[in-house]
Amino acid sequence: MTRQERNLGVRRYATTPDLIADALRDEIRRGELLPTQALRQEELAERFGVSRLPVRDALLRLEAEGLVVVYPNRGAFVVEFSADEVREIYDLRLLLEVDALQRAVPEMREADLERIERACDTAERGAVGPAWGELDRAFHQALYAPSARPRQLAMIEGLRGTVDRYWWAYQELHAHTADWIRDHRALVAACRRRDTATAGRLLEDHLRRAGDLVVARLRDS
Repeated sequence: MTRQERNLGVRRYATTPDLIADALRDEIRRGELLPTQALRQEELAERFGVSRLPVRDALLRLEAEGLVVVYPNRGAFVVEFSADEVREIYDLRLLLEVDALQRAVPEMREADLERIERACDTAERGAVGPAWGELDRAFHQALYAPSARPRQLAMIEGLRGTVDRYWWAYQELHAHTADWIRDHRALVAACRRRDTATAGRLLEDHLRRAGDLVVARLRDS
C-alpha cells in the first residue's frame, strides 16, 4: 500500500488521532519516516486534512510508545535508538516472548495450531517480498495468542514496533531468509509436539540471533 493510499484511507474512515497514529506508526516501522526526522504538526494536519489538535494527540500517543519524542517549543521527531538501546529492547523482547510462548504451548488446540501453520506458510511465501516484516509479525502473534495474556502481548507489540524499522533500513535480513524459515518450521513442529521446553529454546535462539544482527549493523553504521 502506498503512502497516498494510506492517507486516503485515513480521510475516508473519519480521521481520528488513533488512525493518524496508525498511519505514522506504519511509516516509521517501514523506514519511510527516518530516525531524527521532524514531524511538523502543520504539515501533517494539511496532509491528513485535519486540524492540528488530532495530529498533536496522535504524536503524543506515538511518544508514549517510544516511537516519537516531543520537545517543548521544538516539535516532534522520530526517535533514534543507539545500539545499546536496541540491545536492551531485544533483551526485553526475549524475556517476554519466550515466557508468552511457554505459556501458550500447553493451551494450544487444533484450531490454534492450524492458525500458526497458516501464518508460517504465508510468511514463508512472502519471505523475500516487502511484506516480510508484517508476515513475520503475524506468525509470532499467532504463536503467542493462546497464552491469553493481553497486557503482556501488548508490551511485546510495543517493543517490537520500536525496532521493526531496522529490518527495513538494513537489507541484511534477506541474506538470512533460509535461517528464519527453518526457525519458524522448527517452532511449529515443537508446538505440534506440545514440547514447551524445546519451543522456548528455539525462540530464545531465534530472537537472540535477530538482535545480534540488528545491533551489529547499527554498530557498523
